Amino acid sequence: MTRIYTKPGDEKPKLDKQSVLDFFEQRAKKAADLGPTRAVIYQDKSLDLAERRDHAEKALLLPKLNLTDNSRVLDAGCGTGRWAEVVIPLCSSYVGVDVSPGLVAIAKQRFIAASNARFHVCAVDTITPNAEDMDLPFSHILSFGVFIYLNDDEITKAMNGYLSVASTATKILFREPIAVSERLTLLEHFSDEMNQQYSAIYRTEGELRQLMQPTLQKHGFRQVSEGDVYSDNTLNNRVETKQKWFLWEKA
Repeated sequence: MTRIYTKPGDEKPKLDKQSVLDFFEQRAKKAADLGPTRAVIYQDKSLDLAERRDHAEKALLLPKLNLTDNSRVLDAGCGTGRWAEVVIPLCSSYVGVDVSPGLVAIAKQRFIAASNARFHVCAVDTITPNAEDMDLPFSHILSFGVFIYLNDDEITKAMNGYLSVASTATKILFREPIAVSERLTLLEHFSDEMNQQYSAIYRTEGELRQLMQPTLQKHGFRQVSEGDVYSDNTLNNRVETKQKWFLWEKA
């Protein structure tokens, strides 16, 4: 179990991709007992915190998408389809991708009757216009909680992938856990809440901006709004991290 705090200029530890994938596959197996929401929000032992967080996040962020009957949505890191359940009824086309075959299998089964929805096993840092069955270009891209499982160079690849499948007027909505004070990397950290090990990188807001802004601005995007996900402090039971959202648009 390793917790590493990194200051600017320090060598940054890297995540092992296989370890991250193994974690998600374990979560997929636990979904049968935990349910599709709690399996991906990681509050296994809390009575209703996962469900309350899910409700608060969707109530805040869904209106910011301004989805219409013509919207084509890419959900990058779709998991069990937590956001698919509210997005699919509001758009013309939904494509969910995730690195975890186990999570994608759950999402496919949950929304098997949705004719406008497709799910594929695809890491977000390998997205290209030639990827399987993409309804291009996308008018909306959701990137929720995936960057903490990517190394810095992989975030850049993911960003370029998003941009390669975006339309000339796309909204990209990010929601990420961030470090409150300094970069925190967890390597094979054992979580009592989940009763399993996981690895992740919690970047400061400044670090995350440095990874996002140059690529997005170069391609004509501008950030139009941002904020904390949880206005209710009881929904954030972590001292070192919190959830932030960022909305970028290309007009």
